[in-house]
This record gives sequence, structure tokens and C-alpha cells, in this order.
Amino acid sequence: MSAYYVHPLGEVLRAVLPSTIKGKGRPAGEDETKGKFPAEIEYPAFTPDQAAAFESIRAALDSGAHARFLLHGVTGSGKTEVYLRCIEETLRGGKSALVLVPEIALIPQATARFRRRFGEAVAVLHSRLSGAQRAALWRGARSGEIRIVIGARSAVFVPLTRLGIIVVDEEQDSSFKQEDKPRYSAVQAAEFRARREGAVLLLGSATPSLEAYDAARRGETGYLVLRSRPLGLEMPRVEIVDMRGRYEIFSEKLLRALEECVARREQAVVLLNRRGHANYVQCRGCGWIEQCPNCSISLTFHSRGQKLLCHYCGHRGGVPDACPRCGKYKIVHRGTGTERVEMELMNLLPGVRVARMDLDTTAGRAGHLAVLERFSSGEKDVLLGTQMVAKGHHYPNVTLIGVLSADRGLGFPDFRAAEKTFRLLFQAAGRTGRGEKGGKVLIQTFAPEHFIYRYLAGHDYEGFAEKELGMRKALGYPPAGRLMLFTVSARAREQAEAAAARVGGALERSLAPANAAVLGPTPALVERMRGRHRFQILVRGALDPETRSAMVRSARESLAGAKQIDLQWDVDPIELS
Repeated sequence: MSAYYVHPLGEVLRAVLPSTIKGKGRPAGEDETKGKFPAEIEYPAFTPDQAAAFESIRAALDSGAHARFLLHGVTGSGKTEVYLRCIEETLRGGKSALVLVPEIALIPQATARFRRRFGEAVAVLHSRLSGAQRAALWRGARSGEIRIVIGARSAVFVPLTRLGIIVVDEEQDSSFKQEDKPRYSAVQAAEFRARREGAVLLLGSATPSLEAYDAARRGETGYLVLRSRPLGLEMPRVEIVDMRGRYEIFSEKLLRALEECVARREQAVVLLNRRGHANYVQCRGCGWIEQCPNCSISLTFHSRGQKLLCHYCGHRGGVPDACPRCGKYKIVHRGTGTERVEMELMNLLPGVRVARMDLDTTAGRAGHLAVLERFSSGEKDVLLGTQMVAKGHHYPNVTLIGVLSADRGLGFPDFRAAEKTFRLLFQAAGRTGRGEKGGKVLIQTFAPEHFIYRYLAGHDYEGFAEKELGMRKALGYPPAGRLMLFTVSARAREQAEAAAARVGGALERSLAPANAAVLGPTPALVERMRGRHRFQILVRGALDPETRSAMVRSARESLAGAKQIDLQWDVDPIELS
């Protein structure tokens, strides 16, 4: 990892090791998930696709040699059951298993399913454990007492002995990439570890990253496909709702569908990829918008506490009574957030019971579990939330998915914008139709002509992937090429810009013999963050480890002697902001 990401070994070790290895504590307490999620059939009959996938993985496990597979299954196709059977086979061979999930929100239900099968042999690692609990889990794994660990990104480093399999569920998720130094990918780290320990690496997804899909298509990764749902369940019907020229949050079609769903005593999920009450506050008189004093971004309004927050640096402030620029009392809320959607929904459908799931309602160690338990038990009719409600959850009584502002993000200046939006909507659509009642998906959009909706309506990941891969190849973007992002920052804009120009020049000189291009420097998408002005240089091309190391060395040498300049680099960046 140190060599691949060009970071000092000390920085990597700090990311790998728990904060303390001396504290006393127990790795796992009482099973908080017991009885809180719907029971499922134990050992359901495999579909032919599941059986074929399992036999391929079992053969690799029995060989004791490293192998890598992509398990590409439509939502609800039974990927988790394949994971469970593979882990049983691993334990039978006297080895241990590691399961990575992208977000803490997915851990409670994953834990419940695995503990129903394996009991207390399952240990859970996540960011809300105390240092002593993490250390105790590490000791238990190292001694061989713990043989199955489920966790988010950092769980990839747990020292399980005789590791037989690493399962990475939702491998495409950007949460697997660490955004602080060292900027590693847990999926890449899992590949490193599986290869070194002779373990099987099993990547699972309904919407694989284009990098993983392309590698499987070219035969570099074993490709296992689950094309249908068990028990003959049909994929949900997807309908695109044109919102052009309309200003309401909920279309009549979605509102009527929600009303009918609740009347039938069924449940719905409503996705909005935004948190807060409104995006920002603005003066109707002069157009003033409250900006963060430290970052070049508007503050987000939260109705609870009537506060304005910056989601980058944490700055907070109150909502002014009058506009500080023109003095008029014309402050209004603009945009739509989960708080406002919740209020709107309860006003439009009196009596509907809404469970809101976002970063504001899931604080605390058991925050996610509490929200999901209320929905799972039937206490709530509608699960409303940000992207954390769009993947991994399994609720047979959910028969309707509503997506608000589906195209938010399509116009983002990021070559992955279409891929990110497509997979979010595809995953959200997959939360319904998992029971005999079937399901329906209503996607509200202001850009119904965009090509992704054609593929969404047909649940056609392959068609979307082939089109997107063609565009990536023409532009030289991953997986057709590699990327490395350099960010230069300083308190003064002129100082940051001049330093970035020096770095850009140094990179061009160091890359003279290489097949690569230096793009920039340009101001970062969020140009000012935490009081520092930021400029970025993107390098695109065939960047092998030696080239990456040479680039970092040249960039650092170009800033030798420069004061109060910060240089950061990111190998295989996911976010370009």
C-alpha cells in the first residue's frame, strides 16, 4: 500500500492499526440486531445461476490458491445467500472469512443475516466502537477465536488467521475509498491481501464499477452472473415521470401511488440524495446567499434548531432575520432537503408514518439500527432518506420506490457523473419487488431524455456499461487509463495558484518519456475549503508505480522551501472535488 499510493509507511500503519491496542474491553456485546429484521428461509433452494456461481467459488476455495471473482447479480438475485454458502465452505476448511460492506447503515441488517446463520462467531467492526472494543476484536481475530468479521472500510486490516475468503459487497461504492491520507481503496487493499494470503476475493454488485466489469469482460476476473431473482420474482416496473415545467416536490402520480401503497398496508422507500431542510437561504430582494466564511460553498439550512451548517468544515450559524446586504426582511429557503420532504409528505398525506434516515437522524452508536428497526417492524410506512436507503436493504413488504430529483448530479463536472447517477437509481429500484406482491418504481426527473433512463427502464446494466465504456475509451479515462490527482492549497489564492503552476510544470517534465497528459492546474470544484484556496492538477495515462513515485518526488521538489503550501495527491481518485 505504501508503494502503490506513494505514502510513507508510517502514515499507512496509522491507518491500519486501531487507535489503541492496550485497552481492555470485549469485542462484541449483546446482539442488538436479534429479532429486529424479517426472518428469511434458511438454506433456500439455489437457482441454476446461484448453483453455478457457488461451484466455481468452491473449486477455488478447495484449491487453496488465490482467485478473484465478480458476482454480478441483479438486485434481489440472492448474492448474499451465495456469500453465506461460500463462508460455510471456508469455515469447513478451517479458515476464516472477512466481509466488507460500504457503509455503517448496511451493517445492522448484514449482521442479522450472518448471525442467523453463524451465531456469535460473527464479530462486527465499525467506526462507532470504542478503542478498547476494536483492540479486543483485533486480539480475538489474531488468536483465532474470531473467524468471521463484518465491517466497513477499515475492517480489511483485521488480522484474521488463515484467511480463506474476502467478500466485498457493493464493491462499486465510493465509500470504500478513504478520502484522508493515505487515500487508499479498501477494494484494492482487499486485492493486495487476498493475493498475498492465497485467499479468494469475491466482489459482489448489481451495478459493478466499470473497472471491475471491464476486467471481468476481458477475462482478468472470474465472471459469475445472476440474471434473475429466486422463486420466479419479477423485476419491478420502472416508470419515468417528466417534471419539466413543474415546481412541486411530489408529482401527482407519485403522491397517488404512495397513498395507495399505504392503504394496502404495504411500504415505500423515497430517495432524495440530499440532507437538510433546504439547500440554502436567499434574499428575494437582492439575491444574497449566506456563504461559509471558510469554504466557497453556501451554507445548508436545517430547520431543527433553525441553523445554517457547512457540510465541509462544520461551520454553523443562525438564520438572519433581515438580509445583511440590503436590510430587507425577505429571507426565504431555496431547494429541497430530507427534512422538508418529510414535512411536505406528512402535510400532503396526513397520518402517513415516515422514518427519515440521513446523517442527522442516525447519530449515535445504534442510530441506523433504530431507524431500520422501526421500518422493518411495520411501525413506519415510508422510509425516506439519502443514498444510504438505496442499497443493500431487503424488505419484502416494500412495493414502491419513489425517487425525487433523480438527475441531480448528472450535470456535475465529473466524468463518472452518469455512472454514479445510474447505479444509485438502479440500486434504489432494486429495493422493491422482493416479495410476492411485486413492485413499482417512479423516477421523477427534469431530464427524461438522458440516455441513462432508457437503460434504467429495462434494468439493463450491460447496455449502459457498454455505452459508457465506449465514451471512456475515447477520452482515455478509467478503465481505459489511470488517473492521479494533485491538490495544492494555501491561505492566499495567488500563492496557491503560483505553487500549483510550479507543480504542474514539474509534473510535465517528469512525465516527458511517459504516455500521460497533465491537465491543469485549475481551481478545485470547491475552490476554498477550511480557509484554504485549492488548485488541482489531474494526470491521465499509463501510470505505473515507478511513474507515480517519480511524479510525487518531482512535485515535492518543486515546492522545496515554499512556506505554508500544502501538497496532497490521490492515486485512482474517485471524487474530483
